Amino acid sequence: MEMESLQILYIILAGVGAFFLLFSIFAGGDAEIDLDVGDIDFDISDAEAGADSASVFSLRTLATFLLGFGLAGWIAFRGEHGIGIQIISGFTTGLLISFLYFLVMKLMYGMQGSSIVSSRTLIGKQGIINIPTTSIGIAQLKVTTHSGFQEYSCKEKNDTKLKQNDLVNIISDLGGGTLLVEKV
Repeated sequence: MEMESLQILYIILAGVGAFFLLFSIFAGGDAEIDLDVGDIDFDISDAEAGADSASVFSLRTLATFLLGFGLAGWIAFRGEHGIGIQIISGFTTGLLISFLYFLVMKLMYGMQGSSIVSSRTLIGKQGIINIPTTSIGIAQLKVTTHSGFQEYSCKEKNDTKLKQNDLVNIISDLGGGTLLVEKV
């Protein structure tokens, strides 16, 4: 029995999608394609995407689309449906699978912990003065955050000199890593 060219195309698309998906998983996630044809340079890389979020246009999302398109197109072909149904089912299945993959990756990236603390989230909290006010009016503050203790420069609201172990309330962020505080 001779395979028709459309059936071969669906199998190739599914195979390419499966290959790149498996390759990117087992290659450590930093999969790259660099194709140079004459003066034209094509680069696809997951490494260029932000490490803290999933990307709709990543190599893995594209691979899941190709895999879904190829498999659904092949199944519709084997079910002896017309070319329109094959393409529509391939396209919708590819989009659905790649969208589901994207949502799962976004959920997984969202579960990662972060030790980065925005100084704006500290407003209203209390801290302890670690280093007393210097001659330029700046002291050092120790604050408990979700990632442990962190230290910030601070300035007292009324220009009062702060001593070591003074308890202060954080009022606002002056920018540049310096907080405005008020002695309790």
